[in-house]
Amino acid sequence: MKKIKLAVVGCLGRMGKEIIKEINISPNCELVSAIEVKKTTIKRISKIEISYDKKVAFSKADIIIDFSTPKSSLESVFYALKLKKKLIIGTTGLNNSQIKKIKQASKKISIVFAPNMSIGINLLLLLAEQASKIFFSDSSAEILDIHHKYKKDAPSGTALALGDAIARGQNKLLKKISNIKANKSRKKQLNRINFYCERKGNIIGEHSTIFTNSKEQIELKHKGFNRSIYAAGAIKAALWLSNKKKGFFNMFDVLDIS
Repeated sequence: MKKIKLAVVGCLGRMGKEIIKEINISPNCELVSAIEVKKTTIKRISKIEISYDKKVAFSKADIIIDFSTPKSSLESVFYALKLKKKLIIGTTGLNNSQIKKIKQASKKISIVFAPNMSIGINLLLLLAEQASKIFFSDSSAEILDIHHKYKKDAPSGTALALGDAIARGQNKLLKKISNIKANKSRKKQLNRINFYCERKGNIIGEHSTIFTNSKEQIELKHKGFNRSIYAAGAIKAALWLSNKKKGFFNMFDVLDIS
C-alpha cells in the first residue's frame, strides 16, 4: 500500500503531538507537513519544518488532520476545498453555523468530522442512543463531563454528542430536553438531560451517561487513559477516508457501526 501523505494542523498542541507520534509508527502513513497557527521559536517537529502557510503545506498532502481551533479549522476547510484535499476535523467548540459550512464543503471534498475520535467513546454514543430508546421515558438523564483544567469548552464536544445521542433515541432535538448548559451540581429531572461538568487536574477525559427512574439506574461510562486513543482514531479515519471522493462523515461511518 502506498503511504498516505498527511498534514497536521496544530502540530505543537497536545493532540497534534500525539497524532504525529501515531503517524510515525503507522506503516501506511507519512507526515509531510506540520502546521501551526501562531509563530513559535520551535522550528521543527519530527524532522519536519513547521509551516504557517496552509496553502503551501496542504499542497504536499493527501489528507489534512486538524485538531486546532474553530477559526483555524474553518480556514483549513477553505484551503482544503481550494486544493481539493481530504480533511479530518477533531476540533471541539464549533457552533452550528460553523458545522454547516463544513457540511457545505463536503459536497465537493470528503470530510470526517468528529468531536471525539476515540473508538470507545463512539461505542458509548451508540449504547447511549440505544439505552435512551428503551429507558429514557419516565427517567432522568445525567451526562458527567470531566476533563483537565485546561479544557475550555463546557459542555465538551463529546458531552454534547452524548446529549444528541440520547435525544436521537427519543426522536427529539437536544434543545427540547436540555438547557445545554454546563452545570456545577448534579440534577435529576424527569425526561430531561443535565450536563454536569468539572475541569480539574490532568484528567484526559471521563464521560458517563446515567439514566435514573424511580426503580433502577443504568450508568454507561468511558475513561480515557491518555490522548493516544484520539490519535489512533484519527489515523484510522485517515486510512478509511483515503478512498472517499466526497461526503460528510463521522466515526460511526469509519467504524461501520449504526
